[in-house]
Amino acid sequence: MRTKPETLRPLVSAEAQAFYEAGQQGDLLLRTCLDCGALHHYPRGHCPACGSRNLDWRKSAGQGRVYSFTVMSGGRRAVAPAIIDLEDGLRINSVVLDADVHRLEIGDPVQVRFQPDPDGAPRLAFTTPAAEAARAYSAGAFAAVDADRQGFAAEQAPIDIRTVAVIGAGNMGIGIATAFLKAGFLVLMLDQNGAAFDRARARIAETFDRDIQRKRIDRAQADTFLAALTVSTDMAQVAEADLVVEAVWEDLALKKEVFALIDGLARPGVCLCSNTSTLDIDEIAAATRRPDRVVGLHFFNPAHVMKLLEVVRGAKTSAQTLAMATQVGMRLGKVPVVVGNAHGFVGNRLMIAREREAARLLLEGALPDQVDAVLTRFGMPMGTFEMQDMAGGIELSYRARQAAGEKSPVIDRLFEAGRLGQKTGKGYYRYEQGRKRPIVDPEVTAIIEEASAAEGITRRSIADAEIEDRLILPMVNEGAKLIETGIARRASDIDVVWQTGFGWPEWKGGPMYHADQLGIAHVAARLAELEAAFGERFAPAALLVTMASAGAEFTNDGEAA
Repeated sequence: MRTKPETLRPLVSAEAQAFYEAGQQGDLLLRTCLDCGALHHYPRGHCPACGSRNLDWRKSAGQGRVYSFTVMSGGRRAVAPAIIDLEDGLRINSVVLDADVHRLEIGDPVQVRFQPDPDGAPRLAFTTPAAEAARAYSAGAFAAVDADRQGFAAEQAPIDIRTVAVIGAGNMGIGIATAFLKAGFLVLMLDQNGAAFDRARARIAETFDRDIQRKRIDRAQADTFLAALTVSTDMAQVAEADLVVEAVWEDLALKKEVFALIDGLARPGVCLCSNTSTLDIDEIAAATRRPDRVVGLHFFNPAHVMKLLEVVRGAKTSAQTLAMATQVGMRLGKVPVVVGNAHGFVGNRLMIAREREAARLLLEGALPDQVDAVLTRFGMPMGTFEMQDMAGGIELSYRARQAAGEKSPVIDRLFEAGRLGQKTGKGYYRYEQGRKRPIVDPEVTAIIEEASAAEGITRRSIADAEIEDRLILPMVNEGAKLIETGIARRASDIDVVWQTGFGWPEWKGGPMYHADQLGIAHVAARLAELEAAFGERFAPAALLVTMASAGAEFTNDGEAA
């Protein structure tokens, strides 16, 4: 039996071919019957009204309004099957997607936005003008980040990096090593615990095996990547590296100890990078005799998958070091965003504000599934509690708080109950093998109610609108503080960080762009109301108050600011 080569695509009619080719350019073609005048959008060779083959193409304006729609809930993507009334006078069945479908209303304007189907053929779909405006803004925001990278590289001698030493064979070290291997670097993994290397090699090999199954690489490439990995417990081998990336436990004393050690072993001029997610990069740099060659490279978990790379600039980090860091980030396929040195930097600073408020909402009367549903309806791909379960956030938060001598009424109880997230099959939710979605667990409800009672809090019903304000507006407030202190160079940098690192949808721009859509005066006023109701943590940032008075915006007419 003869087999069809994989490169051949199924044959389509000439009409369909013309329709698809126009769709690839973003144009919607309609068919006009020259005999009966009927208009249709099906790529057929005859008129569906009279059967005539005397047809002609007509390019649609691609604009219309929503006649009816149904929002699909529970998915990772914003989707609403809809009937659209085109301005051309044709009513068609389609879908509105990658837009704020939960705020969609009958009669709202929409515009064509073709989407590729699994075979790569363009599939007719629509989006909203607001979503398109956010995408245009996002393109400008990413362009500004890339311009920064080019600016850092200007007049800086390129640094030849072939061998990268990764200090630490834990989860982050494994992900970082994988990212460098996939980018063609030689990787030397160093750890005092030699037993950790078997697990590290196995995890890295599993990643490459999945890439082979998904046809991203072939076996020869995977073998080449694995051959580029060496492991050792001998820290003196740091001297062989052209770049050093530390990925040990998030403990300042430990990181300073590691940097003091590798500073004495690494060759002069070699950059020393820390994968810290919250710690003071200046304190870490002070443990070395080369603070100008120290920079934060904050990878996001999983490091070989996530696109964001926060490049944390210390007080003494040189321009040459920033040029190196941003260029390495690009070689890794990341989006390197330069940020200043502050607790949590940019991405985690906003996340910490959101998670702290989410924890308070649980004590006051909300439950994890309600909070997460508010966030996913807002446009996030995943709620905060589901994300914590996936990332091991209960254990990480518990151990960090223990080290700091802090308590968390809910997290402490979940940890003590062995509810550590997906890895134990239970966290804020319950998980069953073969089911991707989390399951609401009455045991968690009981734990939360017990915590509220222990704190002397009378639980109440909390409206979704209040939950959204209390989760999103503190993020905007923190962003304003970061801009005010220079930790973030631009509002749009914050938005790029949240799009690439935390799943904020492109069609919603980012936290700071969202604030502009709400109106800065509205944001400042609502924060003041929340401050009056719930306390000082909601006090509007000074920059927000000033901007509200001046009628200013974070972003300028849809472009990065």
